[in-house]
Amino acid sequence: MKVALISHEGGGTSSVCYGLAYALAKRNISTTVFTGTSYNRKVEKVNEHLDVIRLPFFDFPPRNLWFQLRNFRLLSKLLREYSLVHGVSPEASVIFSFYKRKLKKPFVATIHSVYRAAQRTFISTPLSSWTVSDFGFHVLEDPWHEFTIRGCLANSDHIIACSFNVLNELRANYKNLDTNVVSVIYNGINFDEIDNVIIDEENNKDKSGLSIVFAGRLFWLKGIIYLLKAMEILVPDFGDLSLKIFGKGPQEDRIKRYISNEGLKDNVVFQGRVPHRDLIAEIKRSELVVVPSLYEAQPMIALEAMACRKPVVASNLPFAQEIIEDEHNGLLARAHDVKDFADKIRLLLSDKKLRWKLGRNAYDYVKREHNWDIQINEHLKVYTSVME
Repeated sequence: MKVALISHEGGGTSSVCYGLAYALAKRNISTTVFTGTSYNRKVEKVNEHLDVIRLPFFDFPPRNLWFQLRNFRLLSKLLREYSLVHGVSPEASVIFSFYKRKLKKPFVATIHSVYRAAQRTFISTPLSSWTVSDFGFHVLEDPWHEFTIRGCLANSDHIIACSFNVLNELRANYKNLDTNVVSVIYNGINFDEIDNVIIDEENNKDKSGLSIVFAGRLFWLKGIIYLLKAMEILVPDFGDLSLKIFGKGPQEDRIKRYISNEGLKDNVVFQGRVPHRDLIAEIKRSELVVVPSLYEAQPMIALEAMACRKPVVASNLPFAQEIIEDEHNGLLARAHDVKDFADKIRLLLSDKKLRWKLGRNAYDYVKREHNWDIQINEHLKVYTSVME
């Protein structure tokens, strides 16, 4: 078997793609990741069984469309060498679902989110919260997002939904969905990567203050404004508290102005985009991770925090309810409710034993349900079935 994985670079989908690639390579399956991040073609030999090929694209929306069009001829030629093509990111691979008959290769797609569901959530938010980029992504680019989903649903030999929440949204939005060719396979965690990130425990014990981590694209739907408002409530009680924000996006300037206007400069640190290994290290140094999103499919940052034995405070919405059992392996706060978020965060900051208990239970959960060493078996069943 020889597997081609296609994904965009950066974010949770990219983490899923690389985790899957490493898991396949551990089974001695020849695997190549095709992605787009550079102006020139770059080939990286990761190990005996895994290659990463980075291809150029035009860096303006919709980037994933330009990635496919610009590299169509090259990819059409290269993909013929593989047993199957897996569009880990449908947006970066949908054109090849239409082209599969000519390639004579089965095509598998993973659906990480249902854009219509996200769009409905976005439209229900106050107009004052929108930016041009938010509006462009959720409204102006809607035809492209819809083309992506419908193309993959119509042309893929098999669909993988990353959660039952996503499956339910697919059923609600696409009445003709053939559930016989859909499987739910949870996003996995590469525990080898997590375990290889070692922090200096002695120095970490001596660090001053308490820290919270937020990571994600800075869209309105990520809910970071609610976290910042919760920080306003918490800072008087925890003067040494710091919030580290990892990511970039259209809300960045607005968030920075808010931090300045509300006097949070000493307590909120922008880290931007960092290598994934550095993000894992910061999670391990922190007390907890907060996911205040109003819409998600299955957030990798939550799963990665749980794999690092850190408790997560998340919005009490279906995406979080599927992975977090309140007061057992994390805490759920009412969406939009700043005070409830502040209360849940305060509870964890004040109780080290509770942090330890929830973190341990969180680790046990992801080790059992989101472990790539186990999840890879489900992917291989799908691959085998479509190849047959």
